[in-house]
Amino acid sequence: MDYARPKSKSFLSKRAVIVAVAVCALLGGGITLARIDFSTQRVERRKVTIDTVKRGTLEVKVHANGQLLPRNVEYIASQVTGRVAKALVKPGDVVKTGDVLVELGNPQLVASADEAKSAWEGAVNEAKAAEAEQRANLLNQEAVLTQAKFAMQRAQGRLTAETKLFGRGIVSEIDYDNSKLTVAQTTEQFALEQNRFKAIRDNVKVQLDVKQSRVDELAKALDRARDQVGNLRIVAGIDGVVQEISVDVGQQLQPGAPIGRIAQPDQLYAELRVPAREATEVQIGQNVVVDTRNGTVDGTVTRVDPAVTDGTVIVDVDLKGGIPAGARPQLPVEGVVYLSQLPDTLYVGRPAYVKSNAAIAVYKLESGGAYATRVPIQAGKVSLDFLQVLAGLEAGDRIITSETGEWQSKERILLN
Repeated sequence: MDYARPKSKSFLSKRAVIVAVAVCALLGGGITLARIDFSTQRVERRKVTIDTVKRGTLEVKVHANGQLLPRNVEYIASQVTGRVAKALVKPGDVVKTGDVLVELGNPQLVASADEAKSAWEGAVNEAKAAEAEQRANLLNQEAVLTQAKFAMQRAQGRLTAETKLFGRGIVSEIDYDNSKLTVAQTTEQFALEQNRFKAIRDNVKVQLDVKQSRVDELAKALDRARDQVGNLRIVAGIDGVVQEISVDVGQQLQPGAPIGRIAQPDQLYAELRVPAREATEVQIGQNVVVDTRNGTVDGTVTRVDPAVTDGTVIVDVDLKGGIPAGARPQLPVEGVVYLSQLPDTLYVGRPAYVKSNAAIAVYKLESGGAYATRVPIQAGKVSLDFLQVLAGLEAGDRIITSETGEWQSKERILLN
């Protein structure tokens, strides 16, 4: 016969303990869940950047990319039509003024120069022959004039002598009258020969001037032809380094065709492209630090382009002191332009996408540091890394400066 065995007291005690523990766990979990904030947007703390508001002197500066450019550049172009016969230099070669860079060929120009030389030499010979002929004519007329002068003087002398004799009755009246007539005739002949000599002399000058003008005209034509031939040899106009040679042997060139570029690498300046919205306060004379990625060099703003190009303003910077090793034309650089200093002002790390003198909203951390509340502030000057705070924050406040992303419309966030 079977009998029911009563359960042991130890088994009942263990079961009671398990039940008690389970009840406590449920109560603890309920309390924890009650304390968790499920309504506030959660943001991972490691994904945000937090900065503290400070008071002090804020240096306002802007960042810009750019490049180094040579201050003295010679752009070389063809002056004549020709085919490239020789390219004597390559980019990187050091050249002196007058060094031949490229030689062109054009037989027609050479032939034209030879023809111009022949024409000039012919004109010179013709002018010399004409001068000799005219000088001979002038000498002949001068001889005739001399003879007329002597004839007049003889007639005048005879008349003077006969005048004395005529008073004594030694010379007849007929002879005396003939002597006076001879004087008149020789005097008139002498005057006529004088006028003829002057006319011939003037004509000689005119004829020689015409011939000389022709010689001068052909001499200029010869010079132009020689210049054209000389332009077949492309030479350097400055001392420097060849930056570019853009022609190949056999290439046909027309006047004005680009051939190359020479620069003086020891005289460089920086051309920075400052974003237009940040360039409003850039002025001539402001200090700049230019980073060539192989060192930095100080500089000064020397020119600010009045126009906006592709959203940027071009700023030229004169470099001071020694240029870092490896600096060369077209080298990409970064520059920081120092605009001004704001003493005794509030500033904080620059939030993303902030503009100068704008009313914006930022997330300020609450005292415990777990929550951040969206608060309005008045922004002042925007610097490279910092933002001036005019109102809405105090020294010691901490704000989120990184991009707020999807939660930027939330009034309050929880940092995990």
